[in-house]
Amino acid sequence: MPLRHLVQKAAIFDAFPKVEADNQQRSEKGGLLTIILVCFLVFFTYGEFTEYRRLQTKYDFKVDNTIDQSLQINMDFTVAMPCPLLMVHVYDDSGQRMHLTEALKLVPAEFSVGTASKYGSATNPKYIHEIIMAASGKPYDTQIANDMGACRIYGSIQANKVAANLHVTSLGHGYHSHEHTDHSLMNFTHRIDEFSFGEYYPSLVNPLDNSVEISNSHFEAFQYLISVVPTTYIDVDGNVLLTNQYAVTDSSKTFTEHEAPRAVPGIFFKYDIESISVVVREYHASFFDFLVRLCGIIGGSVVTMGFIYRTIKFCWTGGKEDPNLYAPVHNLMRRV
Repeated sequence: MPLRHLVQKAAIFDAFPKVEADNQQRSEKGGLLTIILVCFLVFFTYGEFTEYRRLQTKYDFKVDNTIDQSLQINMDFTVAMPCPLLMVHVYDDSGQRMHLTEALKLVPAEFSVGTASKYGSATNPKYIHEIIMAASGKPYDTQIANDMGACRIYGSIQANKVAANLHVTSLGHGYHSHEHTDHSLMNFTHRIDEFSFGEYYPSLVNPLDNSVEISNSHFEAFQYLISVVPTTYIDVDGNVLLTNQYAVTDSSKTFTEHEAPRAVPGIFFKYDIESISVVVREYHASFFDFLVRLCGIIGGSVVTMGFIYRTIKFCWTGGKEDPNLYAPVHNLMRRV
């Protein structure tokens, strides 16, 4: 008895609404709204389950605390000039200049804008032979290289991890040389197949990959302003990948032969290392979060559909009450 009395006292705290008498009767409108509600719930549930299974990505930003003295630069691009006429240098903010023409591989090629073929479309056997010789680091016939008319520059270098400028210029322009490139041969039209920083990962796509610039003059300078951001990827299994992302802005400047002594034609990659690093983490949403979101969707959908049902009913009856709404109560009073 005391327990039953306590339960009866607890009834005053009942916060759950009771079903109205007219809602206990089945109707065509109610059935139609129920079917619509079920369709919406199936659609929303499938969307939430798909989102739950999908990998989520979280970005964290922090000051780069790694201590590295060098930075690997990976490049693979083709310039529409013969290899014997080109030079590659890196000049950094510490005042150090690196001559990279021998550190990279310069392979004769036939320039093509419309294809991504790394060796061009050479079909002549003597061209193929010189390409193999150059790719192997062996001496090759410079006359054949001049006839092919283009040069593929590729490889990886170790540079100081400071702001620097990577130059691709021609002999006698920009740096002291005993030779001077004929102005009629200067054409810095180029295609970039790969340009990245850090350890080379073929599957990573960078902003400059598969880009082409066409030169309209013998005296033209192409400049790329690059901001390098150290990046750490941590996948869902906890594997760590250290690499670099970058943003780039490009510009070009054409000048006349009379202005050549004061300007240098070529391709210039000017890069700077940002002090902020990015940590990218992959993760799965927890099952508890999935259940909370799913319950919220189901509950919200039911309440919303109930409100729509009452609104339609109110408009259908013109705001008048159903005469049978309180029939059970009236019958009960008559019996009393």
